[in-house]
Amino acid sequence: MQQLQESIIALFQQQQFTEAENVLKQAISKNPLDAQLWVMLGEALLLQNQGQAAKRVFDRAWLLDPQAQWVNHIYKKLGQVSSAQRREDIDELLKVPKVTVAAAILAQNEAANIANCIMALQGAVDEILVVDSSTDETRRIAARYPKVKVIPITWEDDFAGARNSGLPHVESDWVIWVDADDILVPEDVASVREAAGVFHHLDIVPALHVWHLNQVSGTVYHDFSQIRMFPVRRGLRFLGRVHEQIGTSKGIFHNDIYRRAVKIRLQHHGYEPSVMQSRAKFERNLRLLKLMTQEEPDNPGHWLYYGRESLGAGEEEQALAALLEAERLGLQTPSFGRMPDVYKFLVQMMMVRKDYSQAETYCLKAITLNPDFPDMHFNLAQVRMKQADALLRLAESSIKKSLTCLPNYRGSVSADYQIGEWKAEVALGELAMRAGKLSRARGIFNKHLNHPDITEGMKSKITAIESERQRLNKDHA
Repeated sequence: MQQLQESIIALFQQQQFTEAENVLKQAISKNPLDAQLWVMLGEALLLQNQGQAAKRVFDRAWLLDPQAQWVNHIYKKLGQVSSAQRREDIDELLKVPKVTVAAAILAQNEAANIANCIMALQGAVDEILVVDSSTDETRRIAARYPKVKVIPITWEDDFAGARNSGLPHVESDWVIWVDADDILVPEDVASVREAAGVFHHLDIVPALHVWHLNQVSGTVYHDFSQIRMFPVRRGLRFLGRVHEQIGTSKGIFHNDIYRRAVKIRLQHHGYEPSVMQSRAKFERNLRLLKLMTQEEPDNPGHWLYYGRESLGAGEEEQALAALLEAERLGLQTPSFGRMPDVYKFLVQMMMVRKDYSQAETYCLKAITLNPDFPDMHFNLAQVRMKQADALLRLAESSIKKSLTCLPNYRGSVSADYQIGEWKAEVALGELAMRAGKLSRARGIFNKHLNHPDITEGMKSKITAIESERQRLNKDHA
């Protein structure tokens, strides 16, 4: 792949865009799931002012790599390029098998949400199943809409069991599971069938992670962790009473599934604090997770979620014990992919406890396991800033202690009396400078500006402070 990228870059530099396009089309025909190849083809088309074809190619690249960083820049640029004529060769390259898709909605007393959920799915799927255990008007409302089939079930404290009970009723090739409080983003309606077609040819069973836009107190949290879309009759089923996962008959910790995130966005409001409280979700989840840890004590995922929910419920000691068990078991389970989550919560707990040394240890453990996980590098920076603040406070305390000791010291080794004359105060000025207290630092440095031992150093520090002060004033102008 690197060699191909280098050759394409060379063709771009030589402005041989048509040649680059031809090479990329051949590469994509052999490897249609490589998002980077689609991105480079989009660039080749963009450089030829083939705006319409380029957009369709970039759409496929984004479908295959929903977390891509190029998106905003490229789509803005596409708006500045001529659409040009439709390209039949690009149409052929983008063609995927036509497969049918069902949406399955697990519902319980969702009369307030079910209509919006169903309406958003109408153009995206071929059938809609509402797997329902409601006692309110959910079933009656759902039955009004086209494509909808209601599957009544009895709730038995088992989300996986409830979902699995709906699978035999699916007539389509694929299924996408949607919660009743999910709304499919309108721009992604066509992506549902397209994604199914793109991955339908794989020999290994595909299981697709959708993109949840979780709305919490006015902030959107992006989550790609949940598998919600897969082919129906290839042996996949849900496992777990709550926070259920997809697996085969071998379970969830086997490399017998092809997992991939796709750009199918679902807006979700179920994590709003008011919803969590009104439905007592924490209490329910904790109860079910406790059962899961008893039924499968060797499953690290159960302990992770038990720790997370315990933390959300304010049960800190219970959370810590569960997370440490998740760490122990997770390190023994090579295919367990949630170790970064385990360490994120452990770091969070240690930061609250101001145990920065242990927080640093967990950060470093996480980075050792997954060197590219950005959250943990950021967390490590936060930990080290807290450590630096603590060291600065200790340094200030030590400087002040040196001043209080000086008048009473009578040891056989002579004390440095310059500590009292200027050294301690200048050191406090340096601490103030590091802490951003520029006015205080400048006052101290000006006081000692003419001291023969430190004149040049003081001048450079004062100059630096003045430059920083001017920059800050300019930024706030």
